[in-house]
Amino acid sequence: MIKLIATDMDGTWLNDNKTYDQALFDQILEQVEKQDIKFVIASGNQYENLKTRFPKVVDKLYFIAENGALVAKGNQILHVDHISDEEFKTMIQITEEIKNPVVVAGLRSAYVRTKDGAAYHKEMEKYFKHITVVNSFDEIKDDIFKISFDTNVNELAGLIQKIRQNYPQFEVVAGGQDSVDVQAKGMSKAVGLRYLGQSLNINPEEMVAFGDGENDNAMLEYVGLSYATSAALLLQRRCQKPNKLQGKLLAQVMTVQFKKKSSNFLMPIKKTNSDKQLNTAE
Repeated sequence: MIKLIATDMDGTWLNDNKTYDQALFDQILEQVEKQDIKFVIASGNQYENLKTRFPKVVDKLYFIAENGALVAKGNQILHVDHISDEEFKTMIQITEEIKNPVVVAGLRSAYVRTKDGAAYHKEMEKYFKHITVVNSFDEIKDDIFKISFDTNVNELAGLIQKIRQNYPQFEVVAGGQDSVDVQAKGMSKAVGLRYLGQSLNINPEEMVAFGDGENDNAMLEYVGLSYATSAALLLQRRCQKPNKLQGKLLAQVMTVQFKKKSSNFLMPIKKTNSDKQLNTAE
């Protein structure tokens, strides 16, 4: 029996314009509420930014933000797991070694450097409601969750490998086809789901998750039933560009799932005891 549905946002629920079919979402939310199913927005994005996507129904939703480091119900933060001061100092060192533009995600704000330019600052406003420009990350006084480097699909795999080799004490994942997240070791959206499951008395087998990126892998493996977009951004697929899956289609898939029918829009993830891989069969 499904008791919880979790979905990623960028590349899964949102379209390229960072919007979704509000009317269809309202229909889905009505269905899950009738069945007492918890609906979870699971993202690498900032909590305050995520809430702006659902202004009329915030109190009806759960949020797993910052790749699992922050968990909330509506406007109430339930759990925060930030890195230590020493870990942040090391992250600052990484930002000095790697010349790509980078954003620091904190509890009170996100932070970008003046030297990374106004255009990058403007782009980051799509993902962060609260964002502060600093001359140096040493100025920051906040609880920090992660840093995210700007990159491109051709550079992505190499950048991830480089940081993993030089800094194995951190979790390093693709936040999308154009970003790399560096966060606390073991941190993932699955950590947030585990916290919610324990709080709500919901087992992983009673959860369904939808995602598209490498930062969704742990969540997709953790739950009982998982769906990935048909060209999901996973390292096994060499970080190829994913299909444009609209939130409308994902909502339709959810509707189909309630009716126990099959779907052509998403691929269920086939799981085994030894490994959990995408089932690429039609």
